[in-house]
Amino acid sequence: MNYKLLILLIGSYLLAFSINLMPAIKHPDLNVDIFNTIVTIIFMFLLLMYAKKRSRILKLFSIFGVISGVIVFVITTFEHAMFGNVILDAIASIQYPLYLIFITPLFGGNILFDLSYGSYSLLMSLFYGIVFVLTVNFNKKDQPVNSG
Repeated sequence: MNYKLLILLIGSYLLAFSINLMPAIKHPDLNVDIFNTIVTIIFMFLLLMYAKKRSRILKLFSIFGVISGVIVFVITTFEHAMFGNVILDAIASIQYPLYLIFITPLFGGNILFDLSYGSYSLLMSLFYGIVFVLTVNFNKKDQPVNSG
């Protein structure tokens, strides 16, 4: 059963990534529709369900999701000031792989908020934070308590 849920999670990630790739890259020029939202909700649901499995990989993935959302938000906030500076442009290029890996599969939810990609990344870092907290709490609940 553990592998079935993991395979579903990976499949939903790949599906959500492929469906949301163009809207995430071209936002706001390319609109997000209900199909993008459905695929995103399925991926989010499976991610929350997999939190019960106490996976170290999911903890690591959710930590990187939180960090990437914050990094993308901070870089997009200061992007106008970085324009033209070679060192700051190199730092700004860090955001693109993080955005693609962690935010793109969840971009279908932006139909509800219609935010810029930086603001939406910060919002999705909160979601990854919730996944991390749930994973840690499921770990604590299942451990036996020493009584003496």
